[in-house]
Amino acid sequence: MDEKQLEAVRRAKARFSKSVPKGIDVLGVGIGVSGSAPALKVNLRAAPKDRSSLPETIDGVKVIYAYVGKITPR
Repeated sequence: MDEKQLEAVRRAKARFSKSVPKGIDVLGVGIGVSGSAPALKVNLRAAPKDRSSLPETIDGVKVIYAYVGKITPR
């Protein structure tokens, strides 16, 4: 992973955070890996009924969704 790729993911992260589709319960957004390339990782409480509002890529950066359920403190 080089700095240019990481910067692209950081920009995608900021863009996604500003435009989260309505009704999507996002618990966290971070940087992950898809194969050998950096990707945007989005943690959702549950899978939405209609996934069509979730982008697969943002400005060429792959978006990975993880359905993590409810998060509670230990």
